[in-house]
Order: sequence, then structure tokens, then C-alpha cells
Amino acid sequence: MFKPYRLFALALFAFILTIACDKNPNGPDYQKEIAVFGYLWGERALDEQRAILITYSQPLDKNIDIQTAALSGADVHLIELNSGVKWRLTENPDRPGYYFNVQVTASPEATYRLDIQADGKQVTATTTVPPRLEQVTELRSDTLNVVCRDNLSRSKPIFLDSTDPEQIILVDMYCREPLENAEYINPFDKNNPFPGDLEEYDQGVGGEPRHIMGIARLRELYADEYDGIATVYWYSSMIVFYGANVMQVVAIDKNYQNYIFKEHPALSGGVKGGIGVFGSVCGEQYDLLVMKDE
Repeated sequence: MFKPYRLFALALFAFILTIACDKNPNGPDYQKEIAVFGYLWGERALDEQRAILITYSQPLDKNIDIQTAALSGADVHLIELNSGVKWRLTENPDRPGYYFNVQVTASPEATYRLDIQADGKQVTATTTVPPRLEQVTELRSDTLNVVCRDNLSRSKPIFLDSTDPEQIILVDMYCREPLENAEYINPFDKNNPFPGDLEEYDQGVGGEPRHIMGIARLRELYADEYDGIATVYWYSSMIVFYGANVMQVVAIDKNYQNYIFKEHPALSGGVKGGIGVFGSVCGEQYDLLVMKDE
């Protein structure tokens, strides 16, 4: 069954930055730990836009500040375990704590280990990239799609295919329209279709607003009305504002799956010696410009 989630990227990340080492259910004192947040995207370069964020955790009573929390100067490597090929990840000088290497392109079904050494500590995490997720749709992943919301999903469905019918599929929709231009598609007050302030716009996360996620196994997306093909045809209901929106349709690995579903996400994302999530995905991203119907 399709499972909708209304999640926010920085709200999830707050679990990592502010977790107080809750391995003890009684709630121990804060412990400073190395935190990892990132994932490899199959058949995409690990460039600056997909860099892996490495920080220190922060006490619960502190404001979240990535600049202050960033772990700079770490020795970070990525290893493809089958071939033994090893890459050094470089910190972005303009974004402390973000590590990348454009020479890295993750292969579907390959296994990678992330090694981090900093302050005398070693943190590791391993991910196996999901199989390739084939997608057939009129939407383009290499250019901006100018669309109208009404009947969008059914006029431009996304047909999926992969080798594993049990593969977990994530559909993530979020807005990129600036606050000053944002207009609700379905406002609570039809006389005032605009968000009143920044907190209403991004719901207080200080990042990409209105992340809405849908999660299902591939076999649960088989649609009789589309000849039994796995189909995403309901995504227009996930769009909150007119204007610029982004939709990612991806297969996700076990680490990312556990991070989303487990009770303590920062302890469930496959990171050893630290906290956070290091996972991998395969799929496509679609940039949408949602217009009003004429």
C-alpha cells in the first residue's frame, strides 16, 4: 500500500544534530558524536550538489547551526568493495562539512564503504546501491517541465520497472518557489491564498518547504488501469504551491529505509562509530513549473 509522509529534510536532520545519544531510553546526558548525512545517487556523480555532510552532534538546547556544527578537516574516503577502488573526498571550501569527489559515480548494485577519520575517531558506513529504476514518462529529467496541476498525474504518469518487485520506492516532492511568489493551490482561505510568513511557508524547518513523501514497494504500485504496470499517477496531490517544485522518484537502500521508518532514525542509518545516515538511491529527478490552468 502507498504510504504518504509529510516530512521535512532539515527536520529529519535535526535528529542528527541534536540527538543526545538516546541509546539509553532513560535519556543520558549529551555526548558529542560525529554525525553523517548523505547518500550516493546511482549513475550520478558525487558532485557538490550531492556532497556528504559531516558534522558534530549538538545539544538539544542549542539552535541548529550547520556552519558551527560542521566537521572540517576530516580524512574521508569512499571505497568500492568489489574492486577495491578508493577515492578521497574533498571538503567544499565554501560549504564547511560537505565532502565530495566528482570522479565518483556510483554503480547500481555495487557496494561502497565510507571511511571517516577525525579527532582520533573512526566512523564507517556501508551501502549497496539499489538496482536501476527504469522510468518511462512524458516528463523530462534533463529540463524544466512546464505543467498544469489539474489532471497532471494522469496525463503524465510515470511507469516504473526494476528487477526486484520488493524494492522500496520513494517519491519525494518539495517546493522551490520563493516565499514572495508562493501561492497555495488549495488555500484554506480562498480570499488569502498566500502564506502569511516564513514559518507558515516552510513550516519552521528553515529549508526546502513542504517535503511530502510517498513510500511503497514496487509491486504495490502495480495499477490495473495501466495494464498492471507499476505506475506513479497520484503525485499531483503532493504539490502544495504553484511555481517551482521538485519531484524525485527513486529506489532506496536499506540504510535510508531504516532511517525513515525506525523509531530512532539517527541510530538506524547504517553509521558505525557515529550517528546519522549514509545510504544510496537510484532514480530520476523532475523539475516542475506548476502553472494555473487556463
